[in-house]
Amino acid sequence: MKSAAWMWGGGAALLLTACPDPAPKPEPNPGGDPAPPTTLTVTGRVLDGEGQPLENASILIPGDDRHAVDLDRAGAFSIDGVTAPYDVIVVQRTLRTAAVYKGLSRQDLTLPFATREEDDDRSAGLQGTVTGGSTPYDSIRYTRVEFASASSSSATNPNPGGTYYAAVGWRGPASITGTLYVLQSERSRFFSPPSRYLGFGRRDNVTLNDTAMHSAVDITLTPVAEARLAGSITVPDGYALTTLDTHLVPDGSANTYLFSDTEPGSAFDYLVPQIPQSTFTMNVNALMEKPGEPLQTAYSKLYKKGLTAGTRDAALVIQAAPQQGQPANEATEVTRATEFSWTGFTGGIHQFQIQEDDPAEGTFPYTVNIYTSGTRTTLPDLSAVDMSLPASTTFSWNVQGFAPVASMDALSLLSEQGNPFLGSTDVSVGISGSRSFTTSATP
Repeated sequence: MKSAAWMWGGGAALLLTACPDPAPKPEPNPGGDPAPPTTLTVTGRVLDGEGQPLENASILIPGDDRHAVDLDRAGAFSIDGVTAPYDVIVVQRTLRTAAVYKGLSRQDLTLPFATREEDDDRSAGLQGTVTGGSTPYDSIRYTRVEFASASSSSATNPNPGGTYYAAVGWRGPASITGTLYVLQSERSRFFSPPSRYLGFGRRDNVTLNDTAMHSAVDITLTPVAEARLAGSITVPDGYALTTLDTHLVPDGSANTYLFSDTEPGSAFDYLVPQIPQSTFTMNVNALMEKPGEPLQTAYSKLYKKGLTAGTRDAALVIQAAPQQGQPANEATEVTRATEFSWTGFTGGIHQFQIQEDDPAEGTFPYTVNIYTSGTRTTLPDLSAVDMSLPASTTFSWNVQGFAPVASMDALSLLSEQGNPFLGSTDVSVGISGSRSFTTSATP
């Protein structure tokens, strides 16, 4: 498994805490001049996509001639004399990647940090035997074994006799603990909802150690009751449904994939297993295509959570993704004064991204992510962190929306609770189409 490149992968977060300097006692102010603003000492850690200390990175809170400071081995830092509202810049120079968080004002912040996809640096083998259910375990009696944790998942199918093997990869700690699931069903074709459930089993507290082969991790299928899960899907004008994925979420453990529908309609009625203390999450995808302009395709996705077996009126409502405004596609002579704009993502914040189209051989593409609650921005001045905007260079840019998040400060509150994709609150994500621009000779 690889860590995601959006704000949250396996738990990417930038952890900050801010506390005010001791306030001096008020003194007489006969001249009537305003009192100086209270300053903050901002301390914290920067973590990568798996919740580990970010390596080879620096942080800067612009203002008062401050300089960037390197993170220590724990990803920690401390910056004093900060006046709210303030921005935060995190930069990985060797990867030519920076993130800018705009308009922060509250104390005790927790912010996510998007990292490039990285290969797993840990791995383990898992093998055992499936028993119960209907045999043999063949394509007619589709049987899926999955190990799932907060930071990794891996699925496989047993052989006809029930023996299975799975290779699990992850990043970070030398061991991880998760849940092993097995589900057996009948379906008319591979990517279609099941027509019957033949058994379900789970084994909790399965711990995997790096480089180890874990044997005799056996699991048993037991009969499972069935129920219907039905409702409606609403998409914005101009959007078309593409796929609907359903996951089972047993109480107190990581979720496991259940089935996909590659031809969903505006109404659905699926057969689901009825497992005590479990709910379902439906991930429904829609896109808005522009004929002849494949790069202008916008995507929107809803993670609808907490659905229960027997529900007949589930309402899945997808909102429109951000739409780019200015500058026009293939704009030239772009400078740091050029304004970029887009439509807002209802109830959410935005991730504006630029990425170099054709980096020099052996280098990473120059990439900047700006997180903001607003709908317009200019390109940041990153000269203080040795990442000045390249001249006469072509970039692609898009905007992603994430909801529900009412403000940048609310983003901090949400991040304190961990990866929201693994939480219990519905999540909406929208991604605009992609446009290009070229910077001027003196951007």
